[in-house]
Amino acid sequence: MSKRTSRKSMDYIKEEYIKTRTMPANWYLSSYKFKFNITHMQPFLEKLKQKKLVGLQCSSCNRIYFPPRQVCGKCLVKPDRWVDLRETGKVASYTVTYLKDPETGKVIERPIVCAQLDGADTSYPTQLNPDIEFKDTYIGMPIKIHWAEDIQGGLMDIEYFDAIEDDAKDLNKTK
Repeated sequence: MSKRTSRKSMDYIKEEYIKTRTMPANWYLSSYKFKFNITHMQPFLEKLKQKKLVGLQCSSCNRIYFPPRQVCGKCLVKPDRWVDLRETGKVASYTVTYLKDPETGKVIERPIVCAQLDGADTSYPTQLNPDIEFKDTYIGMPIKIHWAEDIQGGLMDIEYFDAIEDDAKDLNKTK
């Protein structure tokens, strides 16, 4: 097979290029100035101050983002419709982190979950209630938001998620 085979016969052809020149360099990221515009997040932040949740819906594919995004990851259109969401959801995925308690030196096992709220199509990483054992965490576990005492109007107002009763009929089949 020749190097210049037609693309119809192969999905991908990696071409070899002769390295002509290399130059050592360093990038000092602290010297760059970044600007982040959060005006598209104002309705979201205002609702969080009221302990309410909204997601941003793409008008092209109807995907609902929580937290909101500036561009739809599926169709690259700017989402433009605000949709009310419920305070309940499910665990979409999770991982267990091992943290060392600075006071006692004891290793603490904490699950970090990706929570998907009911009505949203995306998930985001957050914490479960510290009283929940990581062995009791499972994908699809129903959860509910536990709000922080002091509301600031940001995602940190969601302190953690509590587990709620699972009414799935297949859970009792193994007993």
